[in-house]
Amino acid sequence: MADWTRLTQRLAASGDGRVELSFTEIERTIGAPLPGSSKYPAFWSNSSSYARAWKRAGYIATRRGVATGHMAFVQVSPTETVGTTLPADVAHSTTDIAREPTERAAVVLVGCVKRKATNPTKAQELYQSQLFARRRTYALAAGVPWFILSAEHGLVPPATVIAPYDVYLADQSDDYRRAWGEWVAARLQREVGSLLNLTIEVHAGAAYVDAIHQPLARRGARLFHPVAGLRRGEQLAWYDAHRGTGTRTDGSVEAPDVGPIPTPAPQTASDQKAIIDALLDYAAVNAPDQPGTSSFTPHPEANALVMQNPFAFLLAVIFDQGIPAERAWRAPYELRQRLGHLDPQRMATEPGDTAIAVAMPPVLHRYREKMPGWLTQAAKLVVADYHGDAGRIWRDEPTARELQARLRRFPGIGQKKAAMAVELLERDLGVPVRELDGSDVAYDVHVRRVFLRTGLAEYDDLDHMVDVARRANPDRPGAIDAPAWLIGRQWCHAGYPDCGSCVLSTVCPKDLARANRVRGA
Repeated sequence: MADWTRLTQRLAASGDGRVELSFTEIERTIGAPLPGSSKYPAFWSNSSSYARAWKRAGYIATRRGVATGHMAFVQVSPTETVGTTLPADVAHSTTDIAREPTERAAVVLVGCVKRKATNPTKAQELYQSQLFARRRTYALAAGVPWFILSAEHGLVPPATVIAPYDVYLADQSDDYRRAWGEWVAARLQREVGSLLNLTIEVHAGAAYVDAIHQPLARRGARLFHPVAGLRRGEQLAWYDAHRGTGTRTDGSVEAPDVGPIPTPAPQTASDQKAIIDALLDYAAVNAPDQPGTSSFTPHPEANALVMQNPFAFLLAVIFDQGIPAERAWRAPYELRQRLGHLDPQRMATEPGDTAIAVAMPPVLHRYREKMPGWLTQAAKLVVADYHGDAGRIWRDEPTARELQARLRRFPGIGQKKAAMAVELLERDLGVPVRELDGSDVAYDVHVRRVFLRTGLAEYDDLDHMVDVARRANPDRPGAIDAPAWLIGRQWCHAGYPDCGSCVLSTVCPKDLARANRVRGA
């Protein structure tokens, strides 16, 4: 009998972005002949029932460029698996998840419940049932990072403010649950770093555990589910037996005694000036020696393209969303390689080619359906309004405000990207831009986190943060953007900030609680 989990294990353990196997090798791997239906393309479709064998390992099947009698598998979601060993539970059902850990958990995940408060509030206070209260008490007492599994919002830090919603994961489609599980795993990896060999304790319903099991296991995490199979009353009894703190008879929760949370002193004008000065000093240190010498991506040819080709620069700005910046700024080069050109006229009239180029593995962008439309519309706008020359968008020495307005006409470019692009064009490419007092900081997650933790901003709001920058550095508000972004990315992380190494360590009050006020962090 064929054992398709062995193909899953082989692909996940390979560590290669593309694995090509002959049908004979596949049969040898699964320990049985392929079924007769394997001679038809539908058998190897990524929507067939057999596709689970390669999709669980983070691959899709393709016949493109493959010899007869062979099949290629292309990685579409990275795994953290190292060497030749796959975590033992990667191909098993969640019934195989351990009930008891072999070591102390490094992270606790708590499932949401149906009953919620009626107004937006911190996630740890939104859910109202006794079961959630017990789970929360247990997670707090564990003394390790913990997060809430929300059917609507994915992985949620406890202090993040969210609104009530009415979504139950078990009622959602298989596609939704699969995407949700991948989303949770990716978010957790961003919050805590590598998941390889990380022990994760889950306190949630079966639908939630089923959805996250494979994505976490592929990244090398070990899961255990102490209340698996227990009914609600049995779960409550389990938490009562394992609680590290008391639960009052009225159902409310006593938080564990972790000591008072220090509240930073209010920021004075001199405090804020010290922070702004430190940001500008850091900007000066990281400024390019001369225009045209910056590196947006480590790939030399891709970097040269966006520096020298205005249309490539515009496309890179559009690509720069939801993926690492270095990947976004390399994307125009990869797009040109696949299309054979980067001609706005052709892209405007050949949208199908652009869609195929973006979606072919490895995909250029996670928004494989939305991004081609943005690129095509951008090409059409360049052709219609700028005679096919994207450089005309900024070649007439516009003011900073005019340039932002022009950029925001392009689909996929909002306040954040437009503000960023103005600074890059003037500072890094040497494009003449007038009246830089009209520049702005980008409403980017890294910038927002730095503004909140340093106390420059009081709350997470676009207009508020733009106004803060304008008042703090009126001659050129946008100059604060790059250093805040770099600091947020390098040291001021969402989960575990490296305050000791940060260049703002001597002037920042380190209001870490404010990080949870950043929406989308």
